Amino acid sequence: MRLFVTFLLTSMIATTSVMALNIGAVKDILSAAHHAVDEVDPAELKKMIDEDEEFILIDIRGTSQQQHGEIYQLDGLKIERGYLEFKVEPLIPNKKIPIVIYCCTGKRGILAAKSLKDMGYQNVRSLKGGIRGWVEEGMPLDTAYGEMIMMPMEYEPPVPAKEETNKGK
Repeated sequence: MRLFVTFLLTSMIATTSVMALNIGAVKDILSAAHHAVDEVDPAELKKMIDEDEEFILIDIRGTSQQQHGEIYQLDGLKIERGYLEFKVEPLIPNKKIPIVIYCCTGKRGILAAKSLKDMGYQNVRSLKGGIRGWVEEGMPLDTAYGEMIMMPMEYEPPVPAKEETNKGK
């Protein structure tokens, strides 16, 4: 029994160490991607969309995540992160066209943008903070119900004025 407990504790410590190494490796990979790829903030992306600039917006979130809403852009594409490298070249043969990639929080987006740069795409950026940052900045989100805008936390709907019923009494 003592041998089993020792084995179990050793396995847990080894697993924790490996997990810690993986977390460190992911931080290193993200850091390298941040140095290689420019990010666009939500306000700048909104301006690009409003001014109808020529670029392609790629949503790399999974289908279930995309169902919660999207950033609308006429030429936007939906390519799940796991398929991006396999599907992007036939869809976007012009490697000079500006591309903005987004995910939920910005982490997969920055990695995907780095991957596209490694594939020869010259003008790729990632949305800073992903769609979460977009919504937190109060930008519109297209949903199955139409365009939604998140109201600030301190927002309170206006209270209608009470009619004075005791006038003249």
